[in-house]
Amino acid sequence: MILNLIAQTTMLAQSRFKAMDDSIARAISAEENHKLEAIERLVEATRNFDFLDPKRQLTILAPNNKAFKRLPIQTIDYLVDPAHQSELDDLIAYHTIEGKYTKNGIKHMIQKGEGKAKFNTLAGFPVFAVLDKEGEIVFIDRNNRRMKMIEANYLKGAHPVHIIDGVILPHSAVY
Repeated sequence: MILNLIAQTTMLAQSRFKAMDDSIARAISAEENHKLEAIERLVEATRNFDFLDPKRQLTILAPNNKAFKRLPIQTIDYLVDPAHQSELDDLIAYHTIEGKYTKNGIKHMIQKGEGKAKFNTLAGFPVFAVLDKEGEIVFIDRNNRRMKMIEANYLKGAHPVHIIDGVILPHSAVY
């Protein structure tokens, strides 16, 4: 049902971004096991990353489908409403880190930052990374929500994609 709502907005949504490559959308859509269908549909709906410069250093944190299923339905309804395009754009941009980071690169940044690394996102909000007790990377949004990296270094284009088990929300409540 959520995926149907998102798909219905694909034709209605318009982007506030205009640049030069769609390698992020292609990277997400190339995932063969369909673990990223929900974020793929949101990216398609925003057309947010259609034309990003492929030379720009970016890393994508892509929530899997299970992550989107845990969101309250009113959040998805709000985001896919064309009147809230800027919030949907922010959500997608919040999952895009400035810089090109592999799993090892992120771990290095955490060690360099004495246990915590700060990353800037295209949305202008920070996201932090720490290691959990098992040594796995966990991302923390500005509202202290935690998303674990469940699959790292998924490369299908110019930008590394890391699959996470939660949706990073730039706002504290359900929109």
